[in-house]
Amino acid sequence: MTTVAEFIERNREQLIERYTRELGPWESSRGLGPSELTDSFPEFLSMLVAISRQGHRNDPSKTRSRLEGKHISQRVRLGFNQEEVTDEYVLMGRLISGLWEGLPLEQQPTLEDTRLLFEELQGAMDQVIVSFSGYSQEDRQREKLFLNRLNALASEVMGDGEHFIPLHERLGALVEVVREAMRAQGAALLLVAADGRTLLPTMYTGQWNVRTETEPVPLDGSSFVARLAASEEPLELPDAAGAGHEVSEGVRLSGLHSLLGVRLWPHGKLLGVLYLGVADIRPFEPQARRYLETLVEYLSGIIQKALLLQQLRQANERLARSETFHRLATAAISDAIWEWNLQTDIVTWSGGVEKLFGHMREQLGGHVSGWYDHIHPEDRERVVHGIHETIARGGQRWRDEYRFLHRDGGYVHVTDHGLVERDASGRAVRMVGAMQDITASKAASEALRVSEERLRLAVRAAELGTWDFYPVTGILRWDERCKALFELPLMPEVTYEGFMAALQPEDRERAHAAVQWALQPDSGGEYDIEFRPLRQKGRPERWVRAIGRALFEGGRAVRFIGTAQDISERKHQQQESQKRAEFAEQLIGIVSHDLRNPLNAITLSVAALLRQEELGERQAKGLARISAATERATRLIRDLLDFTRARLGGGIPIERKPLDVHSLCRQVVEEVRLAHPDREVEVVWSGEGTGEWDGDRLAQVITNLVNNALAYSPPGTPVHVETRGMDGAVLLSVHNAGSPIPPELLPRLFEPMTRGRPGGDAASRSIGLGLFIVANIVHAHGGTIEVHSEEVTGTTFTVRLPRRASTPSGM
Repeated sequence: MTTVAEFIERNREQLIERYTRELGPWESSRGLGPSELTDSFPEFLSMLVAISRQGHRNDPSKTRSRLEGKHISQRVRLGFNQEEVTDEYVLMGRLISGLWEGLPLEQQPTLEDTRLLFEELQGAMDQVIVSFSGYSQEDRQREKLFLNRLNALASEVMGDGEHFIPLHERLGALVEVVREAMRAQGAALLLVAADGRTLLPTMYTGQWNVRTETEPVPLDGSSFVARLAASEEPLELPDAAGAGHEVSEGVRLSGLHSLLGVRLWPHGKLLGVLYLGVADIRPFEPQARRYLETLVEYLSGIIQKALLLQQLRQANERLARSETFHRLATAAISDAIWEWNLQTDIVTWSGGVEKLFGHMREQLGGHVSGWYDHIHPEDRERVVHGIHETIARGGQRWRDEYRFLHRDGGYVHVTDHGLVERDASGRAVRMVGAMQDITASKAASEALRVSEERLRLAVRAAELGTWDFYPVTGILRWDERCKALFELPLMPEVTYEGFMAALQPEDRERAHAAVQWALQPDSGGEYDIEFRPLRQKGRPERWVRAIGRALFEGGRAVRFIGTAQDISERKHQQQESQKRAEFAEQLIGIVSHDLRNPLNAITLSVAALLRQEELGERQAKGLARISAATERATRLIRDLLDFTRARLGGGIPIERKPLDVHSLCRQVVEEVRLAHPDREVEVVWSGEGTGEWDGDRLAQVITNLVNNALAYSPPGTPVHVETRGMDGAVLLSVHNAGSPIPPELLPRLFEPMTRGRPGGDAASRSIGLGLFIVANIVHAHGGTIEVHSEEVTGTTFTVRLPRRASTPSGM
C-alpha cells in the first residue's frame, strides 16, 4: 500500500497549484496574490508527511501550533471569517484524499494512515473555532489600523530606491505608533551600541518626551532595561516609582508607574529594547503582552531593514567607483550579497546565502539561470522581467520582493536590492545587490504570532485572573493571579471540588448552579456571577466576580473559559452606601415622628386663640398663617413617616373596613374645594362603589391626586374626578388640562423625591414624596396606578382598587 506521505510528496506542486486555484474565487480571496493565498500550506503538507511516516512519536504539537497560529492569524488580518478558514482545511482534506480516490483498495493508504491525516485536519479546524471565539472584529480592525500606519512609515523610510527619508527622522513616529496602539502614556526605545555591550538611549515619546536614561545602559547590569534585553518574554515592572535603581531617575519621577517592555530580536540577534509606561499601577493582560510582541517584532524588522539599507546606500555612494565595493558591502550587510557580471551572466554569492537559505555558494554560483531557477515559479517571470527592464531602461537601482527556494524544500520571502554599475558609455557592466530574508517580519505583518491561550482570552477588563475548565475530563486550570484571588497554593492544577471548597459555604450552592446552567446549550454558554472566597483569619471579607463562556460541540460543553476579578472594594463601597442610606431614612423617620408633638401643641394653641372673640383682624390673619403653616408642616411630616414606613417598615400599613368609595370621594373633593374656592372640581360616579378599604389612606390618595391636578393645571380650567364600579374593582381617575408631564420624567414619576413638570402652585407643592406614597397605598390595597399625559388630551391618573383583599393561595 502507498502511504499518505508518498501521495503528498509525489503530488506536492499539483496540490499547491490546485489549492491556490480553488481558493482564488472565494470572496475574501479576491485581490490577494498567490503567496498570500498559499500562505503556510507547503509547510503544512510537510508536517502531514512527517506524521504519516512517524505517527505521533515525535509529537509535532509545536510545529502544528506554529503553523496553525500563523495561518489563522494571517487569515484574520486579511478579513477571512471563521467558516472560510475552516473550509480551507476541508479543501486540503478533499484535495489530498482525492489523490487516491478511485484507486483499488490495495493501492490506497491504510485506514490508520488516513485516520492520522484527518485527525490533524480536524484539530486544525477546532483551533480555528477556538481562535475566532476569542478574537473580536474590533481587535482585528484596531490591529490592522496600526500595522498599516507602521507600513506607511516603513515605506517612507525604505523609499523607492532613490527617494527615502532617513530613519532617524521617522523613528519617533514609529515608536509613537506603538505607544498609541498600546494606549500607554510614555514609550522608550534603546538600541544596541556598536560595541554590543551597552544600550544607547535613542527615542522617547509621550510623557517621556525627553530622555529618561541619560547614559548608556550596560547589558550585564541588573536594571529593568538590561533584564529586558536578556528576556525572551515581555517583562513587567509593577511600580517604577518604587523600583529604586532598577530604573533611571527620569522614569521614577515621571509620574508613570507600571512598565511593560520587550526586546527587539530580529533574526536571533539583539537589536535593542522598547518599553512602555502607564499612569496607573496595574498588571498587563495577556492580550496586551501579545499585542506588544507583534508590534515590536514588526518594528524590529523595519528598523533593521532601514539600518541595513542605510548602510548599503552609504556603501554604494562611497564605493560606486571602487573595485572594493563588493567587499565593503559584504561587511556592511550581513545578508546574502550577490554580484552579477552582466557581460558573462556569471553570478557570485557571499557566505550569507548559506546562512539564510542553506545553499552552498558553489551551488548557486555560475550562470544567472541558477539564480532564476530558485525563484518561486509564480514570481519568476515578474522578477526576471523587472530586473532586465531596469537594466535596459538605464536604471541604476532595482528592488523587488519574492519567494526564494530554501534548501529544505520550502520557500522563504525575501527582499532584494540591486545597484547597476555602468561604464563611461552608459553600458551596464555589472550589478551588485543584497538579499534579505523577511519571512519573519512579513509573518508579523500578517499574523499575531500568538498561541491558543492568548487568542481565546480576549478579556473584558483589567486586573483579571484566567481559568480554563474542561467539563468532559473535569480538569480546571487557573493562572497564578486567579489562584492568588482565592489564596490557593501555586499548584499546576485546581480541581472543581477545590474551587467550590474555596468559597464561603453560603455561596457554594448558588455558584454551582450558575456553572451547571452555563454548561447547558440553552443558556448560550454565558456565565457571570459574584461570590465570596473563604475569609482568611484576620482578613476582611472579599468578593470575586467571575465571567466566562462555554464552548459546545454537538450539544455538549467541551470547554469553559473565563476570567475572575477582585471586586471587594466596589462591594464594600456599595455596602457602606446602603448603610448610609438606611441611616438617613431612619433619621428622617425619627425626626419626623418627634416633631409631631410640638406641632400638635402649636395647632391646639392656635385653634384656642382663634376662638377668642376679642381678636383683631391683623391678629386673626397672623394666626391663620400660623395654622396654615402648621398644617403644611404636619402634611410634610406625615409624608416623611409614610416614606419611612414604605422604605424601612415593609410597606405602608392599611386597615380594611367596609367603605363606599363614591361617598368618600365626594367628601374629600368637597374639602379640597374649600381650600381652593377659585377652582372648579367636577365629581361623577357610576356603578357599585362598596368594598373593603382603608378610608383614611384612600383619602390621602384622592387628596394628593386632586391637589396635584389643581397645582399643575392652568387657572380657570376644571379638574375632573370620576369613580366607576366594575366587576371586582373600583376605578378612580383624576384628569386635568395643561402641559403634559415630560416623557423623560414618566418612568420615575412614582419614585421618592420626584416632582412633576416645572410650574404649578408653589404653596401647595410638597417635597416630592406624594406620588411615591400614593403608589405605595394603592399597592398595599393590591391595586395599580397608571398615568397618561399628552398635550392634546391632558393628564389622567387612573387607580384600580380591588374591592377586597386577595385570598392567599391554598386557602
